[in-house]
Amino acid sequence: MSSILFDLTGRTALVTGSSQGIGLALAKGLAGAGAKVVLNGRDEAKLAVAAAQIPGAVTLAFDATDHDAVRAAIDAFEQAHGAIDILVNNAGMQFRTPLEDFPADAFERLL
Repeated sequence: MSSILFDLTGRTALVTGSSQGIGLALAKGLAGAGAKVVLNGRDEAKLAVAAAQIPGAVTLAFDATDHDAVRAAIDAFEQAHGAIDILVNNAGMQFRTPLEDFPADAFERLL
């Protein structure tokens, strides 16, 4: 059921890191506002459990830190289902090290 103040009917929303926690809660909220929700994570089993909680949700498994995997998954999804209108970049990533030891390639991956 969508709210008159916040109606996302006809929109497709991808939420990264949405197999549990905050991402799943955000996906449920978007679905409640009428959006078709695309759940993302690396673990297909967790995604299936999450999708069962949101009527009409679809899953798209890929590692958000792997640029080539992201590009391939999004391109394939959009060819099959149409454009993604809303992106919630929720997936959390971290690389723990002192700032002076932080490698440049890890910094680029986290952006």
